[in-house]
Amino acid sequence: MKAIIVEDEFLAREELKYFIKNYSSIEIVDEFEDGIEVLKFIQENQVDAIFLDINIPSLDGVLLAKNISNFSKRPYIVFITAYKEHAVEAFEIEAFDYILKPYHESRIISMLKKLESSYIQEKHNLHKNGIPNKMNLWKNEKIRVVDLDDIYYCV
Repeated sequence: MKAIIVEDEFLAREELKYFIKNYSSIEIVDEFEDGIEVLKFIQENQVDAIFLDINIPSLDGVLLAKNISNFSKRPYIVFITAYKEHAVEAFEIEAFDYILKPYHESRIISMLKKLESSYIQEKHNLHKNGIPNKMNLWKNEKIRVVDLDDIYYCV
């Protein structure tokens, strides 16, 4: 899974990179401080997720996300911001998650697991008549893709 970080504060960017590198298999392919630069980048490069602050130069995070939501292959958008007043708007444009700063380590780790699980589900789900035939299960801190036909009993 390839992702970019859009954050204009150096320390916030470094902290987020630390969590992503140590608690997920997500590859950070680039970092940005400016919204216009991001639009140019994702028009030429495929990314699966964007970790996005709202208060960034030239094009704020909400407007950037609205532009991205018009793309045919849109990445997961995770807002990580100090501004709670944009949460409803973020979910209206189908943000994957909205995390308020300062955040707790467990909140970031939980989001990363959920994000990877959703990505794997999307990539590995084969459809038979529109019905998924695989699902993701967590076991020993790892995600396993399991055929639904192999599940005999579930509690």
